[in-house]
Amino acid sequence: MKIAVQVPIKGRSSQRVPNKNFRDLQGKPLCHWLLDELVGLPENYDIFIDSEDETVFTKLEQAGYSRFRFHQREEWFASDEANGNHMIHQFAVTNPNYDIYAQVYVTAVTLKQTIIREAIEKLAREMPNHDSIFLVTEETGWIWFEGRAINYNPTQPNGLKRSQDASFLQETTGLYAIEKKAVLRTGCRIGENALPHLIDKQYSMDIDTMEDFREAEEILSRNQ
Repeated sequence: MKIAVQVPIKGRSSQRVPNKNFRDLQGKPLCHWLLDELVGLPENYDIFIDSEDETVFTKLEQAGYSRFRFHQREEWFASDEANGNHMIHQFAVTNPNYDIYAQVYVTAVTLKQTIIREAIEKLAREMPNHDSIFLVTEETGWIWFEGRAINYNPTQPNGLKRSQDASFLQETTGLYAIEKKAVLRTGCRIGENALPHLIDKQYSMDIDTMEDFREAEEILSRNQ
């Protein structure tokens, strides 16, 4: 089975965390934390750096990441209008010779190669009953969304669960994987029969803000 791993890395700087992907994080560029995990994936995994800027790939080649390939996305797919669904679909259309397409993000600095392999291989075993997989953590608490309660009934006397029993799954945004037919049909990274893959919260870190960046520094320094 042929597997393509898409690693989106914008060339332009992040607004919230300047130069985020290449910013120093505990002694090495932020993006290297996940890339170092990806290097150890089996040979049937083809790893693509997906960027609008070829100098991103050149930097990584110079840093010794010779295994990776380069996919140059069109400029629009690096804009704020584009999301993860747009990116994985354009990637699959351009690189059609794979059975499974995985999308992983370098901002997931604590994500491990073993988790990536475990999730993708689980999807491969479960196809065709399931067409995609994504990482989640289990959280607890009462959730409201768009003005209404989601996981309890606040208008019924017996509708109030104990908070520890009001569990829900939260996407980590670190990894998504989907079979070829599903991504080409739906244009999305989660298909119609998706599998949530539960992971420990310590592997769910995603850096989006400077507060996240500082928290990642503390976590990684403790683990070194």
